[in-house]
Amino acid sequence: MARTPHHAAAGFSLLELIVASALLSIMALAVSTLSVSGAQGQEYAGRLNRVTELTQDVVDKMRLELVSSVRLFGNDAEGTGNLALLDLGGAPAPLSGSTLPTVSPAASIRTDTVSNRITGNSLFFTKLAWTDRFVCTSGRDYLVDVYRWVYYYLTPVDGGPTPTRAVGLDLARVLSEPLADASAIDRITDPDDLAEVLEHLHEATADADGVVHAACEVVWQRGGDPTAVGTFRQIEDTVFTLSDDPVDGRPDPWVIQRNDADSHGLLAYRHHSVATIYSQANYGVGRYGWVTTSGSGFPHGLEVQVVGPSSARQVLLHLVVASTSRRGRPAWSDLQVVVDGRDL
Repeated sequence: MARTPHHAAAGFSLLELIVASALLSIMALAVSTLSVSGAQGQEYAGRLNRVTELTQDVVDKMRLELVSSVRLFGNDAEGTGNLALLDLGGAPAPLSGSTLPTVSPAASIRTDTVSNRITGNSLFFTKLAWTDRFVCTSGRDYLVDVYRWVYYYLTPVDGGPTPTRAVGLDLARVLSEPLADASAIDRITDPDDLAEVLEHLHEATADADGVVHAACEVVWQRGGDPTAVGTFRQIEDTVFTLSDDPVDGRPDPWVIQRNDADSHGLLAYRHHSVATIYSQANYGVGRYGWVTTSGSGFPHGLEVQVVGPSSARQVLLHLVVASTSRRGRPAWSDLQVVVDGRDL
């Protein structure tokens, strides 16, 4: 019978074991690296999807509100004057140097030059909140449009914009109290009917369709000079007439109150930020506005332009949002839309 040689039955040699161990280590390292890279890539893709969805959600909200706009405010006496009356006490503080866009009837959307700047980094407009229909005891039927002011602006968080970070800004939204259309109120010539309509608005009773809206104390002349007597009038709560001066404890001079429930930041609590001008170039910050680092910087990741005649205004919204997560590669989203806005 043939016998197996002694050296063939001895198993692997030391050299063979070393080579095999080295190969197994290399394979294990490769598999581990691929696993870690895959997990990191999946985590980054999730953050990228999140910031994209969030940016789209915020821009859609702004766009849908602009669709119901009836007055777009710019960086002029009317816009800044009305904005100065809006109560921001208790709301997020606006970034120093926040600027409304210059309404430009003859311009088109474009990049600013050093001598011709129309871009702002905030948005202030009036939207139609509801149309109130009320039937008086006399049987006469009255329609009154009721508006709200809407203000979107940048507010510093976590130290604000600094040259070392791409984040540090939240996007705040403030909604005003209801404002009744003065033109509709002034068309009511019967004093008894006028008193009934004013009482209905002030006391928030059901309208002709049974709908109860928020109480409305202020009557506003849309497009009026905010410093002129009669642009704002208040419904007195006992005799239900109109006063040119604030009454019933409202601050004098005029203050337009905000709706606390709808005045807050939109991004910081979701762990995201409006990108600052110190972001890397491919973020797309400062595509339209004239970029400056003086003061708190301008324009950062919110750019607004309002162009075209009053009958066909176009509003550019350009928003860049970045994740505040410090894990892995930074995730960001760059989105812009052009919205048709009414400016009556």
